[in-house]
Amino acid sequence: MDAAKNLSFLDIMKVDGVRKSILQYVVKLNDIENLAKTCRYFDLLINEDSIRRDIKWLFDDHYVTVNYRPGLDEAYELPILERINITKDNRSCKALEEGSRYHGETVIYKNRIIFNVDLDIGSYIGEEHVSLLQRIAGEFMLNYQLRSDVENLHFRCRCNVQERSLLLECLSYMNHGSVRRIELPTGILKDCHCLRDRDVRIRDIFQGFSSLNELLFYVPPDKSPYSGSFGNGSTIKYLIKNLAKKRNATIIFSNVHPNNSALIRNVQKIYGFCNRRGVNIKLEFDSGYLDIRQIFKTITNQDNAQFSINNLVTFDAQVISSSRSFLKCIKNFSSYDNLEALKLSLYYFNIDDDTKDTCMLDLERYSLRNCRKLKKVTLYYLESSSRSAEYTEEMLGNNLMFIGSLMPDTVERLELFNGYHLSSEITETLNYYMPNIKMLTFYDGAFKDSDCLNAFNNLNVFITNGNPIIEIPESIRLFVVGQRYFYSGNQSKNFYRELVRRYSERFLKYLHDTTGKYIFFNDITQWQKYKCIVQNIFN
Repeated sequence: MDAAKNLSFLDIMKVDGVRKSILQYVVKLNDIENLAKTCRYFDLLINEDSIRRDIKWLFDDHYVTVNYRPGLDEAYELPILERINITKDNRSCKALEEGSRYHGETVIYKNRIIFNVDLDIGSYIGEEHVSLLQRIAGEFMLNYQLRSDVENLHFRCRCNVQERSLLLECLSYMNHGSVRRIELPTGILKDCHCLRDRDVRIRDIFQGFSSLNELLFYVPPDKSPYSGSFGNGSTIKYLIKNLAKKRNATIIFSNVHPNNSALIRNVQKIYGFCNRRGVNIKLEFDSGYLDIRQIFKTITNQDNAQFSINNLVTFDAQVISSSRSFLKCIKNFSSYDNLEALKLSLYYFNIDDDTKDTCMLDLERYSLRNCRKLKKVTLYYLESSSRSAEYTEEMLGNNLMFIGSLMPDTVERLELFNGYHLSSEITETLNYYMPNIKMLTFYDGAFKDSDCLNAFNNLNVFITNGNPIIEIPESIRLFVVGQRYFYSGNQSKNFYRELVRRYSERFLKYLHDTTGKYIFFNDITQWQKYKCIVQNIFN
């Protein structure tokens, strides 16, 4: 009896049967991860256990509408909170509740909450201003338990100028410890009325977001009235001053067309203001089919700060249809010293010898080797089914190896989509020029050699689809198989049974969902890191 009384939790966990039984009742992998991190011995024990969980994907996309109750829009004798309705769509609320009750792992897509906000309340009584804001902010349920790790907030808004001000003010009544990025509609930059109030101007709008350091604006197409307008500049400067209180503060303008001159001029105007406050500006270009772009020169703006558009570009997405346009694009990309990610969508064309010679003879101008911040490269082949399969395979392989030869050795993530075939020759070439690739995404392609992945010296994460019969290198820590199409017949069941049999010997932990996505790994103490990866790979 005395010996039994002296048993510690560690002693109990040493018993295999007892430990495995306990782990069956610990549903969430985050909890198992925390348990494994309590001491090294727990980590060693759990590391040898086989753990299987179901996974549920949650689109955390909500619609919030604020309007007056019928007939009460002018009932000023009543408190404002008795005159309004705040409604949320049942579908998204139900999905959130089901995700919380799910007996398995619930993962929020993109680690992001999207709020579609429709404010239709016109003017409101000044004395009740704060209570109204607090009520609206509370309805977002930002601190719902399932959202504790969310890093991205995305607000979409359909309302007039005054009501956009209301949404902006609501942020100062919200708080969340993990949110790192907030995305606001670009239209909110057009002269928010709330900033006429001194109490609002001196308020720290982002005080409740301790981890925040990025503010993103998705720029609509040129024809939109909000595509490049900052109004009189008061709103953007107000946001910059508040964001400047955060470490590594950054403002991002996404989906920017290089010829959006209105936006470029306005970014130029705030550049010096941001520079003095230590706030970075990033531009994410979406160049589309544009072959010839103006190369913006370094200029001096009204604040006497040196300003170059090229130095602000951190991402570009380009569609390339010929060898000639490929050469022009590579030349443009080479001027982006701070480029972090690049996406090329390539039509059916062969990079000809003249283009290759031009690049090789002047790598300073016709390569990305000087883009020392480039970490991610995505190549997407825009397939043409009428082409010869054999010739297409050879052409794509040659193009892929040549493009790889133009890349810097800083690239850590490579994504290949739609029609590429990987052989040992290709992967050895890619590894030679990009030796630091840690994550490879390979979708809708084929493997010519079963051991071709062994050429990558530092590969830790491999993401693919289909039923790859290949060797998984010892360096792989996370292996993800996601199906593009899902079938529920006996053939499909046999396929998934074989998939699990093949890889569960190598990886003791795995999750799967009802659509044929499987996530294999071993180190439970890295689950939070792996979770962040898988949240961003399935759309």
